[in-house]
Amino acid sequence: MTSDYIPTALTILVGVGFALALTAAAKYLGPGRPSKAKDYPYECGSDVIGSPRTRFEIKFYQVAILFLVFDIETAFLYPWALRYRELSCVGPLENGVCTAGVSFFGLSEILVFMGILIVALTYVWRKRAVGWE
Repeated sequence: MTSDYIPTALTILVGVGFALALTAAAKYLGPGRPSKAKDYPYECGSDVIGSPRTRFEIKFYQVAILFLVFDIETAFLYPWALRYRELSCVGPLENGVCTAGVSFFGLSEILVFMGILIVALTYVWRKRAVGWE
C-alpha cells in the first residue's frame, strides 16, 4: 500500500529540489548589480501614484467574486464532457459505442446547468454588477 505512493513522493521531491536548486543558482551565480532604478516599483509603465495601502472600491471585489463564480463553470463542464457518452446512452457502452439507444439525459443535464448560469448572469447584468462606470 505504501509502495504505491513512492513514485508520487519522489516526483514531488525532485520537483521541489529542482525549483530550489534553480532559485539558489539564480541568486548566487547570477549578476547582482542593485541600483535605485531597479528597486523602483514598475506598474505597467505608469509612475506610482499614492500609497499601495489604499482601500479598493467594493466594485473590485464584486467583479472578482463574479469572475470566480462564472469561471468555475469550466471546472464543472470538463467532467461532464468526459462522461457525456456514458450519460447519453441508455445501456452500457460496448467498446466506447452506444448500442442500446440514445438518451437525452446528458444533454438535458448540461442544459439545466447552463440555464441556471444564464439566469444568474442576467440577474447580475440587470443589477449592473459587471460594468464599470
